[in-house]
Amino acid sequence: MQVFRDKMLSRGTRTIVGLGRSFKIFDDNGDRTLDKHECAKAIHDLRCGLDKDECVRLVATFDRNGDGVIDYEEFLYGIRGEMNQFRKDLCMRAFKIMDKDGSGILDLSDIKGVYNAKKHPDVIQGKKTEDEVLVEFLHTFEIHHGNHNDDPRDGSVTPNEWI
Repeated sequence: MQVFRDKMLSRGTRTIVGLGRSFKIFDDNGDRTLDKHECAKAIHDLRCGLDKDECVRLVATFDRNGDGVIDYEEFLYGIRGEMNQFRKDLCMRAFKIMDKDGSGILDLSDIKGVYNAKKHPDVIQGKKTEDEVLVEFLHTFEIHHGNHNDDPRDGSVTPNEWI
């Protein structure tokens, strides 16, 4: 797995945006997942030097939920790996600041208290309301935000989704 991570990083794929672009490039059929054939092609195109068995192990390692394909979240996790404890603690401090009602869940009412959307370009241009921008902000943290149509967004963010 480290060989694949290193190859991704050597290509300048260091940001979430860069990883997203790479994922879309690897996703030949556009289904927002990578099957074993797309993964094998990506590994080949990156010239990782992995043999067939190593490719199979890499795919199995990335496929955290065992459904036979790698979705974007699994791909991100596979490339980034776990956050270290210092970063997790820092993220949770930010979560607690945002959690205005202390419920342990971030929702629209919490976000309204700490995130001002009035100056967002889409609000200024009249394309979106402040609430639409705030809900969009919440959705960026939800685990399955748009990777699968059958994974509904619930408009709230748990600590795990935040991390």
